Amino acid sequence: MKKYRALLFDLDDTIFDFTTGEEVALTEVCEKYISISDIEQIKNTYRKINKKLWHDFENNEISKDYLINNRFSLTFAQLGMEVDGLAVAQEYQQLLGKQCQLLPEAENTLKTLQDAGFDLYAVTNGYEITQKSRIALAQIGHYFKAIYISEQTGSKKPEIAFFDYVFEHSQEINKTEAMIIGDSISSDIQGGLNIGIDRVWYNRHLTDDQPDATYIVQNHKQLLQVFQKQVKEGAIL
Repeated sequence: MKKYRALLFDLDDTIFDFTTGEEVALTEVCEKYISISDIEQIKNTYRKINKKLWHDFENNEISKDYLINNRFSLTFAQLGMEVDGLAVAQEYQQLLGKQCQLLPEAENTLKTLQDAGFDLYAVTNGYEITQKSRIALAQIGHYFKAIYISEQTGSKKPEIAFFDYVFEHSQEINKTEAMIIGDSISSDIQGGLNIGIDRVWYNRHLTDDQPDATYIVQNHKQLLQVFQKQVKEGAIL
């Protein structure tokens, strides 16, 4: 098996349980601004619009500010509701920053890999203030040698420029010993392909997609098995 040293971790739905965090924040903000009877319809409509906006953002069709500030306005407009979408968006972002739920065994994975000598890095397209808040609340920042957020790098996954920034600022990374781990086919797996490093697709939602990934795992137990031999050796040097 090929040996790895640098592991580039996506955060949302790879380390953080973003699905749960989103549900909590959405429910709380909707209960404040909207009749409870409308909440499920609003959340379902929001998720579809939000997914499309993130796709457009990754394809450079819209800015992140547009995405963040307009996803609720577009949701309410589609539903014919007169609600201040910008106010909801701003409060939702604050609530999301307080959601630091981790996926089962995620912290154990980070600790085990760090103890075995791997260099861990966080690479995320998330909103900078939100991600920094969640990392601090979850107390996982110490596992990463560096944390790279798209707003900080000036570009985003899967763009080569994003990874160029990472490699420029973490020059100890050797691409031949690097691997990216993430749940998004369009940003994580494609990003790995764009720069020519190995890729683990974290398929926590058990979809039938078949991306060009080096490994496919469904949980953190399976993820650790990818590195089982190196972890067992207790060091990677």
